[in-house]
Amino acid sequence: MIRPADLQDDDVWSMFEACKDGDLERVKSLVSRRPSLIRCEYNYTPPIHFAVREGHLIMVRYLLEMGADIAYRSYPFQESLLTMAQNRGHHEIAKLLLEKLSLRYTVSANMTAILDAARNGDLLQIQAELERNPGLAWASNETGDTALHQAAEGGHGPIMLLLLDAGAPIDAVRADGNRPITCALNPRGKSPHLVGSLVQMLLERGALYNIYLAAELGDDAYIREVLIHNPALANFEDTSHRRPISAAARRNDLPMARLLLEQGADPSLPEEGAPLGQALWFAVYQNEYEMAKLLLEYGANPNTAPESSGSALHHAQQLPKLKDLLLKYGAEENNGDLELFERLVADNEILDVELLLKEQPDLAKQANAFWGEGILSVPANNGHREMLQLLIRYGARVPDVSKWGRAYYFKHYEFGALLLYCGMNPDHMNWQRITLLHEMSQEGDLEKARLLLDYGADINAIDEDYRSTPLGFAARWGQREIVALLLARGADPNKAGATWATPLSWSQKKGYTEIEADLRSAGAK
Repeated sequence: MIRPADLQDDDVWSMFEACKDGDLERVKSLVSRRPSLIRCEYNYTPPIHFAVREGHLIMVRYLLEMGADIAYRSYPFQESLLTMAQNRGHHEIAKLLLEKLSLRYTVSANMTAILDAARNGDLLQIQAELERNPGLAWASNETGDTALHQAAEGGHGPIMLLLLDAGAPIDAVRADGNRPITCALNPRGKSPHLVGSLVQMLLERGALYNIYLAAELGDDAYIREVLIHNPALANFEDTSHRRPISAAARRNDLPMARLLLEQGADPSLPEEGAPLGQALWFAVYQNEYEMAKLLLEYGANPNTAPESSGSALHHAQQLPKLKDLLLKYGAEENNGDLELFERLVADNEILDVELLLKEQPDLAKQANAFWGEGILSVPANNGHREMLQLLIRYGARVPDVSKWGRAYYFKHYEFGALLLYCGMNPDHMNWQRITLLHEMSQEGDLEKARLLLDYGADINAIDEDYRSTPLGFAARWGQREIVALLLARGADPNKAGATWATPLSWSQKKGYTEIEADLRSAGAK
């Protein structure tokens, strides 16, 4: 592993290293001094990831006993701990995980097809799967995901009805805390009318109703009624780790928000991904001054900054009235030169950036700019060519390591090409040594993969997390065209960091028979 520039907590890094190395005594020493390290994270990655990955059974058992999240999925590939152990041949760890998961969920090993069908709205496939195995209606995968969750999230009403008729548990709670009804509430890709009809269907079929759902649905009468009997419900936390006050703020429902606040709702209580609450962030992000003012009057923390979303003050930079309001209530503004510089770069203020660089040219070379991703990351992501060229003229360079290189530097082909031309390392990687070529191979992006190869990217680089080459990644994720490209460009069909991680092994594990045949034709053994 490569320690990222922005990971400044020595204990977190030590915890990761100790779990990776299987050093149980060191882990116990760290945890005795700081118990929260059991569930610490960096880049959405907790210590148990490394213990399972490296096959340390005793370490995994200890971490689970101390409260590590058994239902964690890796970022960004969403691999469960159980799958991680199974793929790597850590059979005793897989057995332990399955035993513990089975105490929480009705785990079935045959969920992939029905979950995919539910996600994609394939009613005929769902019918076929249930005919083959009716128990799949109420079974889940190792993180509690049921077909009903997936159908609700995707907005597939007929499939939801079919599953409910087949006995699907209507209030099953998966690892992230979501029930089918909160999945249905997720507006992503669904019209408000569809969301409403799905939620109504689930309620009519007996889904549990609560004050959080009432706030999401604008049900004032229900909220008033339950608060009369139990004012403490103003701070109710749903299984999805969300609260009524944030639902009211997101909908900009001032009367409901005022009612909740008057009954004691605390807008700074922790929620999913928001340790300081999310209600104020919603208000600022949506430029709702009156809502923000109300929340601040009732004690909302002005420094709230949900995970990977920027602080409330950050989103108020172009909203003078809201910015002044936040500052009045104590928002912390860092007026340092680097933060000012980052803000100007992000806002594409070419003239102001150039004036600042003339006075302080070293700002272009600050390694910790933009969360350690580098000063070029945001203009590359936003497609601001002129800003990129200005910064490069003053010596800005892409760091060799970043967390989100593919999302920032390689989001757009033309800007990836420009950065490579200007000296970006074609073997740019993340902190677990997954290179851009690995990621383009996983995504199946032929154009960007060719670009990296043309600039000399290491075709046989082995990452640390999957012990695989880019060819291994292509084989694992079923990217046959990428497999053909890499083989044609000279990739070693047998190269890997472990026997379970060869391209051939991945194609066999994942059932990609055509890729398996291609690899064998190229000499894979």
